[in-house]
Amino acid sequence: MTYFILAPLAVVLVGIAKAGFGSGVGIAAVPLFIIATNDPKASLGIMLPLLCACDVIALYHYRRTFDPKNLGLLLPGAAIGIGVCGVFLGKIGNGNQTQDFLKIFIGVISIAFVLYQATKTWILKRLDSYKPENWHGWFFGFWIGVTSTLAHAAGPVATMYLFPQHLGRRLFVGTTVVLFAFVNALKLIPYFYHHMINLGSMQQSLILLPFVPLGTWLGVWMNQRINETVFSAVIYTILFLLGVNMITGFDPVMFFYRFFS
Repeated sequence: MTYFILAPLAVVLVGIAKAGFGSGVGIAAVPLFIIATNDPKASLGIMLPLLCACDVIALYHYRRTFDPKNLGLLLPGAAIGIGVCGVFLGKIGNGNQTQDFLKIFIGVISIAFVLYQATKTWILKRLDSYKPENWHGWFFGFWIGVTSTLAHAAGPVATMYLFPQHLGRRLFVGTTVVLFAFVNALKLIPYFYHHMINLGSMQQSLILLPFVPLGTWLGVWMNQRINETVFSAVIYTILFLLGVNMITGFDPVMFFYRFFS
């Protein structure tokens, strides 16, 4: 029952984020999937085909709007990061060690993302005068590959590199859409190789696929009727608590339930 509640909710959040509502709330999908499946590797494997499906839709709208120079600088580093993580996933095996590592890593990324959102205005203001060198693209690309492979959460890394260049909203969005379409496609290689994507996970992805357009439609509807700041604050609070749970095992819901019961 937990899976059939949380897994569709996670996919709906991805769709809402793809509709441009909630400023990155789709990152909460990963820890929600982990709670639903109790298996980080399986969660990442189920999510990736769904992200690729979102990429196909987004590419249709932005296929001619991107910055080829930035893509040329970011993608080689991203490919290296994906390759390193692919080898690493194989080295740490498939048992509890892998699950514990991925849980902690995703928990840290979740909390870091919330802190980034809380301080994003200050960070991006400080980066406003930053003029990236060519090798910076490889550096940021590498960490895009790492964080995307291990947590599907490389958006802030890409933003910190691209935002100071003042590309304009449409070119910025188009560049990130094309970037992550390539990154997610490359991630299919290690995910298939390490059986993170298999027949079972593909069946789950297919079952959950209709919730992507549902989430996108909901995001468009919410854009017109819901306060984005309030919605984001609620999701980020949940994401922070999920991150704490991933790292420490502490369950705040059960804690308050026992405290007040």
